Amino acid sequence: MSPYGKRVIYSWLFGWILLFAQFAPPPGAAGDVGSINGRLAGPDGQGKSGVVVHLRNSLTGFLAEATTGPEGRFAFRNVPFNPYLLQIEVTGFQTIYKQLEVRSPIPLELKIDLTPSLTEKVTVTADKDAAQLETDTSVSHVDIDKSFIAKAPAPIATRAMEQIVTSTPGFAKDENGRFHFQGAHSQNEYVVDGQTISDQTGMTFSNSIDPGIAQGIEVIYGNVPAEYGEKIGAVINLATKSGLGAGPLKGDVLAGTSRFGTYEGGVSTTYGNENFGLFASINGSKSDRFLDPVNPANLNNNGDTGRGFLRFDWAPSANNKFRWTVLAGQTRRGVPNTFTQEQAGQDQRVTTKDQNLNFGWQHVHSAKSFLDVDVFGRFSTFRLDPSANDAPVTALSDRSLDNYGINPSMTWIAGVHEFKIGGVVKRIPIDERFSFGITDPNLNDPSSPDSNTNLDPYDLTPCGGARVTSCNGSLFQFHESRTGTYYAGYVQDDIRLKRLTANLGLRYDHNNLPVNDSQLEPRIGLAWTLPGDKTVFRVSYNRVLFTPEYENILFSSSAAAAALVPPVIQASQALGGGVLAVRSERQNAYDAGFQQAIGSRLRLDIDFWQRQSHFAGDQDQFLNTGIVFPLAFSHGRFHGWNIRLDMAETAGVKGFISAGHTRAIYGAPPVGGLFLDQAAIGDLTAGEFLIDHDQNLQIQTGWTYDFHKSGFWVGTNVRYDSGLVTDADPATLAADPDNFFAAPFVSIHSGERFDPNRIKARTIYDFSAGFDLDRYHAPLTLQVDLLNAFDKEGVYNIESVFGGTHVIPNTVVFIVESVAGLKANSLSLMMDAAHNLSDEVAILLLFLAYVMPSGLSGTLIWSASFLNSLGILALGGFLVCQAAARLLHAEPVLGIIPIVAGLIAAVGNYGVAAVLRKAATSDPAIRLAYVHNLGDALVAMAPVAAGLLIVVTRLYLFDPLLALVVAGVLLSSTLRELAVSRKDLLWPRKVACGPHHSG
Repeated sequence: MSPYGKRVIYSWLFGWILLFAQFAPPPGAAGDVGSINGRLAGPDGQGKSGVVVHLRNSLTGFLAEATTGPEGRFAFRNVPFNPYLLQIEVTGFQTIYKQLEVRSPIPLELKIDLTPSLTEKVTVTADKDAAQLETDTSVSHVDIDKSFIAKAPAPIATRAMEQIVTSTPGFAKDENGRFHFQGAHSQNEYVVDGQTISDQTGMTFSNSIDPGIAQGIEVIYGNVPAEYGEKIGAVINLATKSGLGAGPLKGDVLAGTSRFGTYEGGVSTTYGNENFGLFASINGSKSDRFLDPVNPANLNNNGDTGRGFLRFDWAPSANNKFRWTVLAGQTRRGVPNTFTQEQAGQDQRVTTKDQNLNFGWQHVHSAKSFLDVDVFGRFSTFRLDPSANDAPVTALSDRSLDNYGINPSMTWIAGVHEFKIGGVVKRIPIDERFSFGITDPNLNDPSSPDSNTNLDPYDLTPCGGARVTSCNGSLFQFHESRTGTYYAGYVQDDIRLKRLTANLGLRYDHNNLPVNDSQLEPRIGLAWTLPGDKTVFRVSYNRVLFTPEYENILFSSSAAAAALVPPVIQASQALGGGVLAVRSERQNAYDAGFQQAIGSRLRLDIDFWQRQSHFAGDQDQFLNTGIVFPLAFSHGRFHGWNIRLDMAETAGVKGFISAGHTRAIYGAPPVGGLFLDQAAIGDLTAGEFLIDHDQNLQIQTGWTYDFHKSGFWVGTNVRYDSGLVTDADPATLAADPDNFFAAPFVSIHSGERFDPNRIKARTIYDFSAGFDLDRYHAPLTLQVDLLNAFDKEGVYNIESVFGGTHVIPNTVVFIVESVAGLKANSLSLMMDAAHNLSDEVAILLLFLAYVMPSGLSGTLIWSASFLNSLGILALGGFLVCQAAARLLHAEPVLGIIPIVAGLIAAVGNYGVAAVLRKAATSDPAIRLAYVHNLGDALVAMAPVAAGLLIVVTRLYLFDPLLALVVAGVLLSSTLRELAVSRKDLLWPRKVACGPHHSG
């Protein structure tokens, strides 16, 4: 068996071992969300049942409801840390408005007593608190609720994470979803239910995280608490959706389409009660403009994605809760070609896969102490395959980047103190293969004064002309494996007095990859609320240690890479002397700012920040292959400011404006990376310089307007970027056959070290409109996005050593439909929906099977085939019985709903079939799913026909008659497929599935 197969098998076995191991007494980890438990009582002390309790934050858009039980008890779970307003209205009693702060995983316990109303008219005074200030924390952050996530405009909704994150101040956008935050490059991390994901998750390197799985997103950008480590330039904290208390089984189906052959489809389902919860989602997409292309022609730029997420919650008692999450994804795409590469016939392909396992246990010791533990594993791979006509180099990259470990913590409250102590231990196995050879005689020309003789053995071009010895060479080959260790411990104390909050923390980090680096890190922040509760000042100091980028870290820090750099670099100590070990970055971070309430609906945040670093991290790209190598500069100096103005919903209008300024200065020499061009090294070692993270100004604003209670809304999103740094010269670009188009997008400056040329400024306008039919008892939401509405032409970067050249997206109209919670009472529609839900669960099982090795996937294939076949037989039989009953006793049906929902289901089924089309030719299990979904696109028209006939004739009899048609199609097609492929489908011992290798 191949090393890859063994690694994946071990990873999944490790996950199951952890699942059973968590039933032993564990030590404890950080909670990302809190909960609220309460009891509502009348004047007589008896609990009030059946009362709706509202919890909201008008700035983030968070809104939740809970209904009191028999004893007046209510609960809110999975509540992101934030201030909230609790509202209770009961006839005959005074309306209750209570300000709450959720800042701890320890449940907030409330006892609320109703007071009889002395007058019939109640004066509402809660509006003054709509722009809720955060008076009890010095952490600078932005909170993004699922209500904003659902409406965020993006070419593909399930890949909108970067679009959402960059709506916060301080983020300079770059190509393919990359961003630079406050002058740093990729020094940010995602924290998903307590699991830190610090490797790069963008589509160039791995797989984007679907924002649709998030209950809320918190972006921390100043005074990062001591519980966070590794890459904390910005911490993007996700609390995923949970099924606990969600009620009966519900489902959502999503389908979308736009230009460039772009399609996406997805399904999610939720179920839960007080003790058990399930949330699952799966989605896929394909596009012929998958990445930001390297030129306007959009060459060799197709790709597809598949992602699945599953979360189980089990709460056996009020004091214990267990959580298990699985997150898996795969991307297959081309490497965009330049004009000359397309002419040569280059067709490089990239495949990335990732799997995340997370097991959590939370235990409430008392009303003032809380224990939490996360055990996790992340396993990711990246493979670039060369093609027969690569130019100017041919290259192969095949690497894995894994990590697994445990993350315990304990929280307790003592008076005004809230203490938290915890740590993390993580193992980081890495395996890297890299090879390349020169295929273009114009690259590294021996007659050029900048020729690098160390590349001569790897010149694959034929001998001739100046090439006497630098020709007919062989591929450079590198392969190395290593397991690193990272561990950290921390203690923090949040002291909350009447007007002063002190957030005090101390952390110790140790990392030995690629070399040993350790640091003790104080994290100190203060927040002071002025009298009147309208202004909060905050100031902080953080000492931090950033682990380096681990993508290709072994090669980048190897003697093999040192042997490739130009001889002048190897001979110069001032230029690094060929020593390439990439160190962890050390940084001192200072922040000062304030938060101001403006009236009752506006909140203003202003921050001034400064960073000083040693071993400032970055990466360089290997030509335009997409392969990147980490590096570290001698030092870095960064400073700037961030501004954000939020407006709570006012007469249907809600929105924000954010702005940021970043100055990013790097100092030579760099170490690491793979700089093969002597001239490029000379530019980077001439002293301090402005790196391409530097941008004078970025502004983004987003607004939505809801038309009263109609369900219709419109929105706009506008972004201005003043332009990143570039070394490109328009005259040189004009003569370049691959980059001539970029010449008009360079803004010429003096060329001095601190006044380099820049990308020209651009302003991009996006518009959105949506219609939520749920209030009309129709389970349908429609959204149309017009992206880059005025077809603004521009580029993110031009010939960047760190990123290459990339063109911004053209105008795109993206249409997305979402169907949920079927309520039409249509038998034909409900049975088609149940049938589709089983199909999508089956596809989720198939997807998980096909990203796992063949030895582990047979059971999942059997389960998928069962749901796609025998399960459908049961549904068909049930459908026949229900249809017969309704033929005898017809029930009213709202005809318009099956018409609209059936059409959307048809589109969704066809989209799923399109994603499966190619794979269906080689595997019977996928062929069954493909044929099934293709047929479902036609079957979904049955409720459409039923609805039309009901609308025209008012005869509800057509609903069960058309339901019988659906049953007949289901039964006949499933039995036919079982007869043809029953052995391979039900006993898949020989099915070629997943990462399958010999040996």
